[in-house]
Amino acid sequence: MPYFELLFIGRIIWSWANGINSVNATVWIVECAAPQIRGRMASMQEVFMSIGSLVTQAFGVPFSTDELWYLNFVPNCFFSLVTLVMFFVVYESPQFIMEKEGNVEKARRALASYHGCAVDDASVDAEMRICEESVSKKKKSLAQKNDASVQTEFSGKEIMFMPWKANDPTSRVVRHAAWLGVMVKIAYVFTGARCVRAYSTFILHTMSHWSFNHSLYGSFAVGLLRLPVTLVPVFLVDRLGRRPLIIGSTAVSFLSLLTMMIGIEMGADWKIATFIGLSVLLLINACGIGSVSRFYSAELVPRHLLLSSVATLTMFEAITKIIVEFTFYPVANLIGAQSLLLFLIPTAIFMVLMWALCPETSRRTVNEVLNEIAQRKKLKVAFPM
Repeated sequence: MPYFELLFIGRIIWSWANGINSVNATVWIVECAAPQIRGRMASMQEVFMSIGSLVTQAFGVPFSTDELWYLNFVPNCFFSLVTLVMFFVVYESPQFIMEKEGNVEKARRALASYHGCAVDDASVDAEMRICEESVSKKKKSLAQKNDASVQTEFSGKEIMFMPWKANDPTSRVVRHAAWLGVMVKIAYVFTGARCVRAYSTFILHTMSHWSFNHSLYGSFAVGLLRLPVTLVPVFLVDRLGRRPLIIGSTAVSFLSLLTMMIGIEMGADWKIATFIGLSVLLLINACGIGSVSRFYSAELVPRHLLLSSVATLTMFEAITKIIVEFTFYPVANLIGAQSLLLFLIPTAIFMVLMWALCPETSRRTVNEVLNEIAQRKKLKVAFPM
């Protein structure tokens, strides 16, 4: 086929765009959504991702032939163009408007539009104060960096990666919060849900001895079930809170992995146990830590450090995901059921750490969460409410 190199170029561009959007979507929701519905809005990402995946796959089925396969990209192009047009009619992030344009009234109108309320509503005033505080801190930091005689306020990179330099109480609290967010995302990777979903047919057919057709249909059925399950956190994330969903789903993930390992080890007679464990693992993560981890970290750090924190989280998640997924397949071929210890042991460790360290962020401002962390660490610092 001529110009097959374009497939690689397109894949690189696609990955680059998705990397940017994965960071941008989380930051945008935190900056624009009202605290009362922020969790539900962020959870909707998982819902629309599942819907989009199924829809584009369905549209691509007629083109899945040796002659028409390249037309698989056409439905995706259409949806991408529709999305692009939709962005032309929505407001920019109020935080961005304040930072780049300094237009307070435009930022207020944007917030009111996103919150669905009047421009003079109290919720808009509260969010505007947060935006103004963030802009003020950035300007102060820039001014101090231009004056060599003044101790600068530390950047996000310095706070996260240079504890010997950024060692004041405020930096210690923010660093603790930022790394908690990273830990939760890495914990999700080590539940094995993503890896198991990618290798579900291999696990069912090769490791637990289902027939190939049954493995394919079973994987597809679980994929369909994920769609309604992703709606669960939309209704529960602000009612139950983030902590119960994160810790509860991680505990169920541990039990599911254990069930899978026992089922595979016992052989074909226990293959139904493997399927049940796999199904529960994928479904519980879709409505638990898999959904909440997308935005939890963004609720832990101040607005002016939000972008750098979420970008760092995405980088660590991508690296961890690549290592885990490239490790699992060859190890599973070598040692079989024991390969699931790659997920089982870290899941147990992370479950204890998250129970001990992760604060509740539902219906709370970032500063309220940071004050709780400061109290836990017994640091004499207070963030303005």
